[in-house]
Amino acid sequence: MSFHDSTIGGVRVPRWIPEDPGAAANFGDEIGPLLVAALAGDAVAPAGARLLSVGSVIHFAEPGDVVWGAGVNGKVRQRVRYPLDVRAVRGPLTRAVLLGSGVPTPEVFGDPALLLPRLLPDVEPAGAADVLVVPNLNELDRVGGEGVLSPLGDPLDIASRIRAATFVVASSLHALVLADAYGVPSRPLVPAAEHPFKYLDYYAGTGRADVRFASSVEEALELGPVAPPEVDLDALEAAFPRDLWEGGPRPVDRTSRHDARLRAEGARAQAALALAVGRDAPDAAAQALLRTAQLAAEQPAHLVDLLAASSEGSAAPGDEIARLLGSFLRANPARGDIDQRVAKALARALAERRTPDVVARVAATGKVSLARAIATGEEPPASGEAFLADREREQAPEPAPPRGILSRLRGRRGSA
Repeated sequence: MSFHDSTIGGVRVPRWIPEDPGAAANFGDEIGPLLVAALAGDAVAPAGARLLSVGSVIHFAEPGDVVWGAGVNGKVRQRVRYPLDVRAVRGPLTRAVLLGSGVPTPEVFGDPALLLPRLLPDVEPAGAADVLVVPNLNELDRVGGEGVLSPLGDPLDIASRIRAATFVVASSLHALVLADAYGVPSRPLVPAAEHPFKYLDYYAGTGRADVRFASSVEEALELGPVAPPEVDLDALEAAFPRDLWEGGPRPVDRTSRHDARLRAEGARAQAALALAVGRDAPDAAAQALLRTAQLAAEQPAHLVDLLAASSEGSAAPGDEIARLLGSFLRANPARGDIDQRVAKALARALAERRTPDVVARVAATGKVSLARAIATGEEPPASGEAFLADREREQAPEPAPPRGILSRLRGRRGSA
């Protein structure tokens, strides 16, 4: 499988596609572009943008991407790019991770696949299955027999089969989402090949943080269906970024000014999730909560301290920020997106709090590579002073040309 950008009305909408062009795709990966196309209609975007919608794909985000309903993947090391323009997310676990990375994230939850009956109303029930079992893409051989439906195929055909069922048992997340969308009773199987993070994220975002997973189809039948979802579909649809097609992407604050506040909000969100799951949390839920804390904590400590000191409302003086910057630069190798985030945070913070530190002043211009070289001793401080002096000369306004004799004479006559 490869992650590939489709283009819908000028907006890039990525999804997983099979390496073999003739192979069937996982139906859940095809839902996002279908919904985006339905909502965008015939509009054509005036400027390029990239939209992440359905799926655990936020680790593929690029700086400036728009997120609508996508989620964090608990299986992989999360690399949250900055900034992101987040309109809605799959659930509160994803929100807690993004907040913990300093990314503003509203409390608008829900997998956009829940909107499929509303946006594509022509899907009719097809096939006959009392109990329909849908395994995850990566565990197709886990269950067998009648009533087992592969997740590989046309998403609308699979939606028709799910709509016709009386009970759905699945480790395919989007089979469970569509069962909820069509009001079909369902119960999740403990995933064998997936981390439970994305499942609990979805269930917590639909009011069911205490969901219990079944270990087998037989146990699912014994437990019966989970509670119906509690979700505001109007809010989820209203969060769709129509502005991408109407006026282009909206400006996003890149200065990390609210970093400390957002991280604190993320910690509170994690605590609320733990309370919602309850003291007797099943193993899958406990794993998902632990992974939420891990992903939020997997930020370089020196970066967290530096951005907190540079945040709006911080009382840290310029010299303290400079000290923290030096620690960050010495401890962390160059990485373009993080270095530019640091540069923009410094430019804003040091405009209010002065410091004589040459490393901080160089980094605040965006020249983080030179700042790091000075901080690690590869370049002398004099290189930074020379760079700043050259930059100041380049930015100085051009002096007014001297007035010629004839101009001065005309000026005198005009004033006589």
